[in-house]
Amino acid sequence: MSEDGKLAGKVLVIGSGGREHAICWKLVQSKSVSNIYALPGSYGIAELNKCENVSGIDIKDFKSIAQWCVSNNIQLVVVGPEDPLAEGLGDSLKENGINCFGPPKMGAKIESDKKWAKEFMQKYNIPTAQFETFTNAELAKTHIKESSYKAWVVKASGLAAGKGVIVGNSITDACNAVDNILGSTKFGAASDTIVVEELLEGEEVSLLAFVDKNSINVMLPAQDHKRLKEGDKGPNTGGMGAYCPCPLVSDQEISFIKANILQKTVDGLRKDGIDYNGVLYAGLMLTKDGPKVLEFNCRFGDPETEVILPLLKSDLYSIMYNCATNRLSETIVEWQENSYAVGVVMASAGYPESSTKGCVINGLPENSDKDIIFHSGVAVNNDNEYLTNGGRVLIAVAVRDNLEEAINEATKICRGVTFSGAGAQFRTDIGAKGLKVQRGNDKVAKSLSYKDSGVDIDAGDDLVQRIKPLARGTSRSGVLDGIGGFGGLFRLRQLNYKKPLLSEATNGVGSKIGLALEYQMYERIGYDLLAMCANDVLESGAEPVAFLDYIACGKLEVPIAAQIIKGMVDGCREAKCALLGGETAEMPSVYAVGKYDLAGYCVGIVEQESVLPKFSDYEEGDMIISLPSSGLHCSGFSSILRSLNALDVNLGIKSEFGNRHRTLAQALCEPTKLYVMEVLNFLKGQAVKAIAHISTGLLPDVQRIIPDDFETCLDFGALKIPDVYGWLAVKLKLTPETLLENLNCGIGMVLVVPKTNTNWRTMLTGAKILGIIKRKGAALQKQIEVRNFVETLEDVSKQFGQFGNNELTDPQNINVQKELTTQAEGRTNTFIAQNGKILTAVPTEYKDPILVMGTDGVGTKIKIAQQIGRNNTVGIDLVAMCVNDILCNGAKPLTFSTYYACGELNTQTTNALAAGVLEGTTQADSALIAIKLSEVPLLYKPGVYDVAGFALGITNFDHMLPREFDIEVGDSLIGLPSSGLHSNGFSLVHAVMKVANVTYEDITPFSDKTFGEEFLYPTKIYVSALYPLIKLGIVKGIAHITGGGLTDNIPRVLNDDVGVYINSDLFTIPPVFGWLSAMGNLATAEMQRTFNCGIGAVIVIHPRYEKAVMDCIQFSERACKIGKVVQRQDLEPQVTIENLEKNLKRVQKVINQPRKRVAVLISGSGTNLQALIDASQDTSQGLHSKIVLVISNNSDVLGIKRAEKFNIPTIVLSHKEFKSREDFDSEMSKHLENAKVDIICLAGFMRILSAQFVKRWKGRLINIHPSLLPKHPGLHVQQKALDAKDKESGCTVHFVDEGVDTGAIIVQKRVPILKDDTEEILTNRIRKAEHYAFPRALRLLATGLVKLGDDGKAVFEF
Repeated sequence: MSEDGKLAGKVLVIGSGGREHAICWKLVQSKSVSNIYALPGSYGIAELNKCENVSGIDIKDFKSIAQWCVSNNIQLVVVGPEDPLAEGLGDSLKENGINCFGPPKMGAKIESDKKWAKEFMQKYNIPTAQFETFTNAELAKTHIKESSYKAWVVKASGLAAGKGVIVGNSITDACNAVDNILGSTKFGAASDTIVVEELLEGEEVSLLAFVDKNSINVMLPAQDHKRLKEGDKGPNTGGMGAYCPCPLVSDQEISFIKANILQKTVDGLRKDGIDYNGVLYAGLMLTKDGPKVLEFNCRFGDPETEVILPLLKSDLYSIMYNCATNRLSETIVEWQENSYAVGVVMASAGYPESSTKGCVINGLPENSDKDIIFHSGVAVNNDNEYLTNGGRVLIAVAVRDNLEEAINEATKICRGVTFSGAGAQFRTDIGAKGLKVQRGNDKVAKSLSYKDSGVDIDAGDDLVQRIKPLARGTSRSGVLDGIGGFGGLFRLRQLNYKKPLLSEATNGVGSKIGLALEYQMYERIGYDLLAMCANDVLESGAEPVAFLDYIACGKLEVPIAAQIIKGMVDGCREAKCALLGGETAEMPSVYAVGKYDLAGYCVGIVEQESVLPKFSDYEEGDMIISLPSSGLHCSGFSSILRSLNALDVNLGIKSEFGNRHRTLAQALCEPTKLYVMEVLNFLKGQAVKAIAHISTGLLPDVQRIIPDDFETCLDFGALKIPDVYGWLAVKLKLTPETLLENLNCGIGMVLVVPKTNTNWRTMLTGAKILGIIKRKGAALQKQIEVRNFVETLEDVSKQFGQFGNNELTDPQNINVQKELTTQAEGRTNTFIAQNGKILTAVPTEYKDPILVMGTDGVGTKIKIAQQIGRNNTVGIDLVAMCVNDILCNGAKPLTFSTYYACGELNTQTTNALAAGVLEGTTQADSALIAIKLSEVPLLYKPGVYDVAGFALGITNFDHMLPREFDIEVGDSLIGLPSSGLHSNGFSLVHAVMKVANVTYEDITPFSDKTFGEEFLYPTKIYVSALYPLIKLGIVKGIAHITGGGLTDNIPRVLNDDVGVYINSDLFTIPPVFGWLSAMGNLATAEMQRTFNCGIGAVIVIHPRYEKAVMDCIQFSERACKIGKVVQRQDLEPQVTIENLEKNLKRVQKVINQPRKRVAVLISGSGTNLQALIDASQDTSQGLHSKIVLVISNNSDVLGIKRAEKFNIPTIVLSHKEFKSREDFDSEMSKHLENAKVDIICLAGFMRILSAQFVKRWKGRLINIHPSLLPKHPGLHVQQKALDAKDKESGCTVHFVDEGVDTGAIIVQKRVPILKDDTEEILTNRIRKAEHYAFPRALRLLATGLVKLGDDGKAVFEF
């Protein structure tokens, strides 16, 4: 027995080439293998330990092979080439009880029959090129002439040794290829049928997987080189070399390939009754729309095998045996890390058209662990000389720690090997593409870009341009601005409402999106999203007027996203609801490629007197009227799809119910019915008392409109339950009760109308009486009872069979959602409907109100929160991203709604997120309307979630921003600093982290915090700072610096005739941006197009308002002038940023040095100490210093407590205990030197320092003084300024010298003296300036931007 319990293996390997040589070479290393036989084998194989060739058996005589295996007690047969598998060797072995690593004949059709394979891919929605198959040459050529492909690929359908493929770059070439294959006997029966498909563009890679009938385990990606000559020139071959791993394919793409190609293929084969095992080889093209299959092979590739297996650490025999016995899931497959294998094929002269045999091979080196020669076509003569014996003769493989060295060594081996006579052919550029990527000569590059991280800004722009015409078609009365940003504007005056209330709804489509994506029903799912939101708004009796969407994905595939939005547009048109805008979030580290999630937000308007429900108007006898659904709508899909998958139900087959011409997937994915126009029409003049959209389950949704003092009985006697519910009940063996709780059961909406109303019969299509409202009494055992449902369901189900006792387990989080938003009740302008729904009254001070709506997410920043378990700031980020955007339109935020989707609800995470949202809405003075929870386990893994935010704001028509045509040359740009990265650019951050080889738990080199803590610092909310300025009417434009950085966001507020000049010397670049630019080697243009670089918002004002604005926000917000508006020349860029590269390099230099150690000397309360503590701990301020000691000459002062709160060491030295000032200062110096202090800050230290001390710390000792020195030195300076009738005062930070307040000035900040100022009032206002100026001065000194010159003057480095 072997170590793992298997029989000590005797293995038969079928084949004789380099692939089989590599397989045998790897099997030899297994302790579980005793003997290896090769049929027919090769000289190279026979030279290996444990190996011998088998002779006397025809490789095509499967019966004899099976008998030989039985006679020789073979435990496993490994089939190398495709032909024996395609002809049924695997079947023959299985029939004789012999384990075979390789699929049966039907499974081998995935390679042997390209027509079958393409149709299989089409059936199971596996991404591949568009195609048609032909047996008639003329029909094929007609198709080519009529198709719109850029180029064509013509393939022989059968096996052609890898050579039956011709690319036609023109119609003529493609038609000639048809004649060459279909009209030729060159490929025999393989060319009886051809496949004509579009030529895919991109890089070609190979991803192989070990598989059994249930599972896959992928190998390292490799890249084959098919063309004969360098630069991919010359004819196609069987392969001239390969390398592994291939860096062209990203981790995200590998994840997509695993899930959406390889696993889906194995699942499809199993569903088709094929027990596939062995290797599944996917030849892939990495297109701009994601990976697509070029071809499948049913065996190891050649030459890929020769470079993959040398990197395998695990026991190959155990893997193969477990594949053959369907135990692959028990197998751990490990690969060498940080190793590369490069294999260069040496071919004989004349290859691929012919081969030169019998040439003597000289110079073959001995094999070693790192250098291996595998024989592909090698013979031996009587003199034991190696001879060429085929087209591809051998492959030289080198394994090294880096790709470049492996390429060089493999090529070097080939240069040392010669073939006599006509010589050898080999390529010298195998692996060059991968090396180019690693060296940075390609777009994936050592100089990373946002696009390289998986986010394509240009694709997003392309999507916007595609959907703009669609969105315009939804415009309606009230719309002011259309799609193109993150939201839109709506003018209420045009709708003539008297006392309007705003009803908002946020929703998603749940797990239904997985079904829609898998079966490419993109428009349907977009329509679903609109219908779910608009129908929800109807519950308040409101008219849906505006809609926003949020689309998140792993990779933005513009055609798919455009189709999804086309579905939304169709719904908007039908509901007469305007699509105002949306957000498309490309999040490669959160979503796999090909995965999407959607959230929608709809705003409706209703007169206050018409708000529903009207529970107080309920009377006994009122009727519950049901409106039919179109199908399942969007509820229950998680459980339904999970259960159907467990039963291996193929949803691609024809439906077993309803329209039999549709597939099951199409029948289940029928779009949600939109009730808007019909119900709104009915509401006019009809006394409707309540509406419930059945979006969760019939019973829980009806319950929402039955008050505590009423009850009802729902009677299905007159209703027809659609066939889909009968089919599901039988197929999944469900109870009737679980259908009522989790599905709409054929009813999409219910209305409560007076018993006297009869108009519903003619005005509402398909309406039926579902129940009668009664006062609560003893008549019913439950508040809601159901009659005749089971009987009606039985009638529907009997055609399918019997239902059973299973339950659907889709989570319903209605109560949790309510609990999370209870704190929003009672806020200004909120109106609580009788069902608890929060509506918003339009504030009366807005005479011509404009609603401004915006949506956003937090991008892949969310991934960091999930990884390190710190989710409390995500909600703040979400609010900030949305409210800052609507602020740019001059709007005050009114309300906020959140969509939160996850795989499984985690209470701790949910509460943390909700707490952040509440904190954000408090900062923004905005009311939280709803947190919509959606559990989608088929999309999100445990611990993974995504969030979308929707903000609603309001402004007056005459205060709308931007006023782009008022912006003129000379206007000032005021920048408000960011708090760090905010919430954009994180896909690139993840890429840089990977390059830097650090984790989010590691401490940064520029602070005491971890990378995770630094990156998760929440986005700054600018509402309180900027809205007062907006109300004054002095702001012309606001740019929120989000995705697109400074370069792309500022132009949003400009007219085409102007640009802006920004000088980065004028603002602080936080150290995180210096670190990112250095570690990712990010180009300056990439930095300013991706990140905010330290400026979170920019406002444009006339220069005459500059002082007033700075008086308002300079000290509180650290705002500064950063540039001006300039004339734009022709089509030059609108944003010019000077000195950014210089300043980024300066920051890089600073953070590579130790942070300065700072001591603060105090005597009292320490307010300036607090300002220094806060600033030094706020990394974005870039102080690059750390307070390591606080010394006070007084005990029990507040300043000591401030320091202790932040764990800063403190020392109290009473000057009264020292004989002289010099002795006291000397003692201080000892403590300062023991603490290795670099800089000393005097913060209210009420002692005159000795000349000795000042000299000792010269150039490292600074003080803050509350006047504009040299005016008013000494004490009581505020009163001196008032007595002198000065117009301004302020503060000064200066170096300390031997005089009193005479040192060189570092920073001064002015404060106006106002008419009614007292000493106290002026002191308090100056103190704010001090709290701004002191940290600024410390930053200048700590980062080397200022120093004290030998002449006693301050020397500035900028």
